[in-house]
Amino acid sequence: IGQGGARVTSASVAEEEYGTVLHSFVFHRGLVGKNIDQLVTDMRRVMEPYTARALKVLTEPVKNVLKDFVTAAGPLGVTHFLIFTKTETNVNLRLARLPKGPTLFFHVTKYSLIKDVVSSLKRHRMHEQQFSHHPLLVLNNFALDGMHIKLMATMFQNMFPSINVHTVLFVHSFNNM
Repeated sequence: IGQGGARVTSASVAEEEYGTVLHSFVFHRGLVGKNIDQLVTDMRRVMEPYTARALKVLTEPVKNVLKDFVTAAGPLGVTHFLIFTKTETNVNLRLARLPKGPTLFFHVTKYSLIKDVVSSLKRHRMHEQQFSHHPLLVLNNFALDGMHIKLMATMFQNMFPSINVHTVLFVHSFNNM
């Protein structure tokens, strides 16, 4: 197969995979400020290509209610919500599985924005192709035992498609020919 045939094959495999993969919405609730708004945008980049990159969240005077997102999620195949909120003392993240849960609640204690990471690099190397594949998530050897840790690990693992190592290596080496 020539290079053009490989692209067509790769595109059809990607389209077939896209329909069976879990999708997410990343958004904020309430007034969060400029940094948290940027964090939401950065998390959308991390969750690409299986998230709504240009999701519009309406704020004052007309604002979206959670039911608006749930209603839109069904027809679009969205299975997870990542919802950021901010109080006077905390930044919070709720990770919700649709349609019936569970929902996990986290306090965000530290975070770095993409712009801060890029500005700290001596050599800036960031390409749009980095966001064309879902993130690689490795969850093993958690230090704590308990059902809540297992639930959290399972929730995170089920947010992304599983990786077939043989296919990834084959497609990567085939595209570099």
